[in-house]
Formats: sequence, structure tokens, C-alpha cells
Amino acid sequence: MGRRAKKQKVVTKKRPVVATKFKCPFCNHQSSVECKISNAEARAKLDCRVCGASFSTPVHHLTEPIDVFYEWLDACEAAKNKQAAADPLGAALGRPLG
Repeated sequence: MGRRAKKQKVVTKKRPVVATKFKCPFCNHQSSVECKISNAEARAKLDCRVCGASFSTPVHHLTEPIDVFYEWLDACEAAKNKQAAADPLGAALGRPLG
């Protein structure tokens, strides 16, 4: 007679963890920028604990903290490009923007 069939163990996959603390683009401190998402208000806010830089943007239910951080970086890059276009001589000479 045969043996009773063994039950196979269920293998659970580890879900990758998405970061919620980031490096500040202004002061370059590691893990100083924290993201707080409020789905009730449909807003996300990034704050640097060291230099006080902040950013706020509207969000939806699929938004992750990394998405908000990269929106902030895109907004910083757009502002930098807009300022460089307004003062092309200063950007060409390497003068600091700001």
C-alpha cells in the first residue's frame, strides 16, 4: 500500500520594501528627507530635517513615496533649466544659480 501524500509547504515571496527616507538634493544629507502621504487630503509632503527644504504635491491612491521624491527632483531640474534659459550668459560662465 502507498503512503499518504505529503502536503507541500507554501513558499511566501518577500515583497520589496520601498524607501520612505531619501537624500536631500540641496544639502546632500543621507536619509534626511521624509515623505508623508495623506490619502484623505490627497496630498504628499516631503521635508528635509536638516536644511528645511520642502515640497508638496497632489497624489492618488497608487502613489508611493519614491514617486513623490522623483517628482520633486523633476521640479528642481525644471526650475534650474528655466533659470538657466533666463540667464544664458550666467549659465555659460558657470556662475552659481541663485
